[in-house]
Amino acid sequence: MTAYVRQGVLVVAAAAVGGASAVALGRAGVADSSSRTTTVRSVIASQAPVNVSSTSTGLNAAQIYRRDAPGVVVVNATTVRKVSDPLDPFAPSQTERSLALGSGFVIDRRGHILTNAHVVAGAHTVTVGFRAGGTYKADVVGDDLIDDVAVLDVPRAPRSLLDPLALGSVRSVQVGDPVVAIGNPLGEYRSITEGIVSAKARQINSLKPGYKIYNAIQTDAAINHGNSGGPLIDRNGQVVGITNQILTGTNNPTSGNIGIGFAVPIDTARSVARQIIRSGRAVHTYLGIAGTQVTATLSRVLNLPVSNGVLVGTVRPGSPAARAGLHGGSATATIDGRTLTVGGDVIVSIDHHRIVHFSDLAEAVAGLKPGTHVTLGIIRKGRRMSIPVTLGAQSG
Repeated sequence: MTAYVRQGVLVVAAAAVGGASAVALGRAGVADSSSRTTTVRSVIASQAPVNVSSTSTGLNAAQIYRRDAPGVVVVNATTVRKVSDPLDPFAPSQTERSLALGSGFVIDRRGHILTNAHVVAGAHTVTVGFRAGGTYKADVVGDDLIDDVAVLDVPRAPRSLLDPLALGSVRSVQVGDPVVAIGNPLGEYRSITEGIVSAKARQINSLKPGYKIYNAIQTDAAINHGNSGGPLIDRNGQVVGITNQILTGTNNPTSGNIGIGFAVPIDTARSVARQIIRSGRAVHTYLGIAGTQVTATLSRVLNLPVSNGVLVGTVRPGSPAARAGLHGGSATATIDGRTLTVGGDVIVSIDHHRIVHFSDLAEAVAGLKPGTHVTLGIIRKGRRMSIPVTLGAQSG
């Protein structure tokens, strides 16, 4: 069975053509400026750390809900577009409105709210509803498509409604730790679901084609359409991720949770939010390659001298990697059912720090500033080499 990943945003489309209205519940809509469409996304199950939880102290789900639910909000994003009648090109265009329902949570007393970019991308108007009552117009301070993070501002909301959630770190949770998700699945406002951290260090596709969100948290806490942008909370009541996608195992756009959901790590979201609040946009440090994590099987089949690292598949023209002279692959091979680009360099270290997983390289690059000079340890056709690279910058 082919597996699919869907964004957990609920889309209700109201079409003005012919005066009819259509409601599509449970669609995994990824917003752009022209439409709300069902988007299928694949997930790469990168090797997860084996640090498994062995303790059970902390708050229970009821305690977490009482403490954190007041800071979770309902996000409604309305998109407006003009559509033409395909049967009558001379007829005047009609206005079509699409309403996306998602979740979010307050992060400070100034009125800033975190959510997913795909909840509000391309929206004409955005409103935020609070548990204590009241719905207020929100401004999109900025969004980052690469990490699927957006920051909203609700300047007219009374301070009494702003109940910021404490932000933790993905490093504080281990596989097996209990977590809860609070959000608005299928319009059931401020629901809570409970589960565990099923895995860490997952890679999921971002809204920007060709990019990944690294170090994502996998959880079996039920996440459904409308949960997008809500908090994934650890047993200490701290946010460790932003609920983002679900693996459905089917191409049915109305499919719901089957126990495999993913959250953007809060460490990534916090960094992006700081940049957006400061300047309105997030800038990412980048290398400019697409590649594959080296495994024991891959090493054996390709006769590589190492069993860890990143096999470079393609190098983006004009990127820092291209300017440094990194080589991409020149042939394709099907290994374990996956078609890969092979023959390129293998990156085994960055500034003498060993690269085991692809996320090691991604996180090392993301943790540096654009313009930083680094040295990559690579293997090219069996020979070990050192390649100096000046990292670049790109907006999300």
